[in-house]
Amino acid sequence: MGWTKTEWSPSDLEGAAHMGILETESEESFDVLRTERGLIFGSVCNVGFMESGYILREPDETDNHLLEELLADLNVVYSDGVQYVSRIVVNERI
Repeated sequence: MGWTKTEWSPSDLEGAAHMGILETESEESFDVLRTERGLIFGSVCNVGFMESGYILREPDETDNHLLEELLADLNVVYSDGVQYVSRIVVNERI
């Protein structure tokens, strides 16, 4: 079963692990959480984690490769527009 791009819906954060902060070429930064399903990105504020979107994991895909794909798509969002991303699913916060 492979990866399928879908419309954004809130992710289940139960058991999510904080991987760190990812910064784009345009200096936007996102907190990244790891789940079994993939990576969730957004920001932390006084009310908790505000999700901006996610990228789903392909079978046997490593965390490093998934982070590279996430960063590549985020760079596309800020240089060319969200309509040109290949793997991430985002909400209106992006």
